[in-house]
Amino acid sequence: MTFSDDLAPPCVNKNNHHVKRRSTKKRTIRRKELEELISAAIRAAHVARDKGFYIVSPEAIRCVKILRQIRSLPLNARVITKTDGFSTLLFLSKNGNPKIRSESQSVIDHWKGILQNKSQ
Repeated sequence: MTFSDDLAPPCVNKNNHHVKRRSTKKRTIRRKELEELISAAIRAAHVARDKGFYIVSPEAIRCVKILRQIRSLPLNARVITKTDGFSTLLFLSKNGNPKIRSESQSVIDHWKGILQNKSQ
């Protein structure tokens, strides 16, 4: 096959063998990362409590966002049991702010489901 002079040369990638392939398996979160998220949620809840329970403060919204992020994480039963997250979430489930209370209860229910699936 001949190429004409007015066409660009064919594109060849010389580094094909160095391309990393992403795994389709979800990465489970590490214990330290989960503890940092829980700590950030607790700090935001404390500041929101100081501002007043029924005031929609930026800290209360931040706490709810962190709790939603925690709920969406790909966790396994080992990480949940190794962290002190249940006691913290139980504390948050008794918070005066109804949004924080309901979202933390949602995370607790989700974690209980993960732990029950492990035991079966």
